[in-house]
Amino acid sequence: MTRREEIQTSLRRRTSWKSAEGQSLVEFALSLPLLLLLVLGIIEVSFALYDQHILTKLSREGSNLISRDTTLQDAANAMNLIASNPVNFSTGNSRLIFSVIRQGTSGSNAGRPILYQRHQIGSLSVSSILATRGAGTFGGAPNYLAINADNDTNLQIINLPANITLPNNGFIFLTEVHNRHNLITPFENFGFRLPTTLSASAYF
Repeated sequence: MTRREEIQTSLRRRTSWKSAEGQSLVEFALSLPLLLLLVLGIIEVSFALYDQHILTKLSREGSNLISRDTTLQDAANAMNLIASNPVNFSTGNSRLIFSVIRQGTSGSNAGRPILYQRHQIGSLSVSSILATRGAGTFGGAPNYLAINADNDTNLQIINLPANITLPNNGFIFLTEVHNRHNLITPFENFGFRLPTTLSASAYF
């Protein structure tokens, strides 16, 4: 091979290398948005799962408390103390709802599942997962008992889950914990709507 041919071969190799490098840069630039979307999604979902785990633990602890003859007021005070970030019932980011369900024993509510006790703390604007016929009336601390459990038909629960069976003369204890979920990534800028409120509930 002559000197001239060697130079031409070397130039072709350099051109080919530069072309491959440019192609790699273009491919990386095209795949970067998808890669970024994937990373942000993993971060956001992991963060939400962590928050959901905290809510689930709190809801179970709450139902455990009120099922052990603890007044709803004392249970709420205890939940305030054990709540950890991101849950804070003293701010507008969280809400705790205690519900005690029993079967009506006489009057208009005889044999019907009714909301026998109800207490809520926190100012996050959410509704209970339990729906009743209307707004029942409850007494104050420490037990927040229904004022007229026998005849106030507004206390009747209309959406008790089918797998929940009320024991005769017994109670079911429900704790709900709701929390505003603050997004940590600009994931919504990619056109995805993520939940801004997380909730957990536990029946005992």
